[in-house]
Amino acid sequence: MIPPVDPPIDPVVRADALSHVSYQRRDPDGMARFLADFGFIPLAPASRGRQYFRGYGPDSYCVEVIAAEHDAFIGFALTARSRDDLHTLARFEKRDIAPVEGPGGGERVRLFDPDGNRVDFLWGAEPLPALPARSAISDVNLPNATPRINRPVRSDPAPAPVFRIGHVVLQTQAFPDMMEWYRQRFGFLASDVATIADDIPVLGFFRFDRGDQPADHHSLALLAGPEARMLHVSTETIDLDAVGQGQQHLRAQGWSHHWGIGRHVLGSQIFDYWKDGAGDEWEHYADGDVMTSDYPTGVHPLTRGGLWAWGDDLPDSMRPPGPPPADAPAAVHAMFDALATPPRSWLR
Repeated sequence: MIPPVDPPIDPVVRADALSHVSYQRRDPDGMARFLADFGFIPLAPASRGRQYFRGYGPDSYCVEVIAAEHDAFIGFALTARSRDDLHTLARFEKRDIAPVEGPGGGERVRLFDPDGNRVDFLWGAEPLPALPARSAISDVNLPNATPRINRPVRSDPAPAPVFRIGHVVLQTQAFPDMMEWYRQRFGFLASDVATIADDIPVLGFFRFDRGDQPADHHSLALLAGPEARMLHVSTETIDLDAVGQGQQHLRAQGWSHHWGIGRHVLGSQIFDYWKDGAGDEWEHYADGDVMTSDYPTGVHPLTRGGLWAWGDDLPDSMRPPGPPPADAPAAVHAMFDALATPPRSWLR
């Protein structure tokens, strides 16, 4: 087994950011309504069965929706630091460099990870002007300090402004292979790893290696599980009030709430999860951790209560659906026990 805390040795390239995600949808119009209510902004009208949605930040687009006969997650895109990195990865993988089809243009190298998820490596996309949004509510009145005087907080129910895709979470049957594939090709660093019996890693949170520049606690998370699938896409908004008002708006529009509001332990994000019309999970978050490359990897025992610090209990759909088969490996039984155990504080 590959140790979970060893950094990759001389990765092929070091990716710099997470750009966008791509989905197929049987009901692209319904997906468009969800994304607008979630806080994305539609771009030009759909053409050739494709529609694109931007955030409030400068990314040329954040979500691609492709009309299809089946609902499916297709993959996501990472951005390169330089055009030289694009060529380096193309040579290593023996892949062609092709033009990007979506808004903003640029070039890409298209790969597929061990589970078949499409991973595009991009360079040269034209950024968009950032959209105006309110400032974060930073002046917070405390018991011993009241900086906000004569300035009430009165926000209107509205979609939470989504600034960018923050991270993707993938479930996989091949955790060690997936972990090493992403780390060796794109230079991901492990921020935190959760383990079960015999220190077997089953949940990992990975950040970009930006040297002394901070990166999100994780832009990629991997969870060992019985099948390969997308678990959720996470998006960054302004602050707690934006998360809360976003929840108000989504409830009013009749969308299905999933989990939250709460605060995660590993990553510290204030979170709120929703499901789109096809049943896929989307997360709003604010106030997440950022780390430089010298931040050490944390290794923790996996417990249900270790996934969030406060808020509602983990939804049933996020726990194992039932006891594993008697002949399942010991590691599978240990993971089931960890996520089925009530989240008492002393089990964290």
